[in-house]
Amino acid sequence: MRISIGGEQVEVPDDLGTALLAGLRGERLVEPPQASDFDALVDLVARTSRLIQHLAVFREVAMSRADAVGAYSNRSALAGAAGMSASQLGRVLEGHGLPRDRRSGGVNLVVAFRTVDDGVLHLAAEADVVDLPSFTLPFTPADRATAPTDYAGRELTFYYRPQVPIAVADLGRSAGYTLRDAEQGLIACVTEDVFDALFGDPRLDPTRPNGR
Repeated sequence: MRISIGGEQVEVPDDLGTALLAGLRGERLVEPPQASDFDALVDLVARTSRLIQHLAVFREVAMSRADAVGAYSNRSALAGAAGMSASQLGRVLEGHGLPRDRRSGGVNLVVAFRTVDDGVLHLAAEADVVDLPSFTLPFTPADRATAPTDYAGRELTFYYRPQVPIAVADLGRSAGYTLRDAEQGLIACVTEDVFDALFGDPRLDPTRPNGR
């Protein structure tokens, strides 16, 4: 079966295409696969598992972006849409650097970074970061739908403002992407400027001004 989305065509097994279409239609009844060959069924399971994993990550990113819209985003509605309890939603959002309880503070917000190999500070002046805490990580980004980054594989020192209230952090499309320093037990969100510097110009596709 060939599926066409946005002008791009993808070949998928008939069973997977049928199930995907039923899911998009919101149908409750699940039809069993028609394939009977063992290898074909194993391949179907593998393809379905990869799709589920991708959609699970996509859903979490969408949830984090919805929550980062503002201080008054409706978490009850978000939990209902995700089919989660409030505590489950809180754990997911916390994993993306967002506060489990908005009353407890804000997010660690990365506002600038330095390339360690040449010592160049990006997106800020030296005076702006002199009093900011920082952490250093190798930058190993996952594949993203933008131009290749200039910083992949390089050591970067990130400067952040601790516990910035979510209402003023203005995460926008950068919500859902976090930096994690295991040694300090730190999770930090990034500003849109930092996100764009790391991953490229988000306006590469003029038909999708807000999306990656």
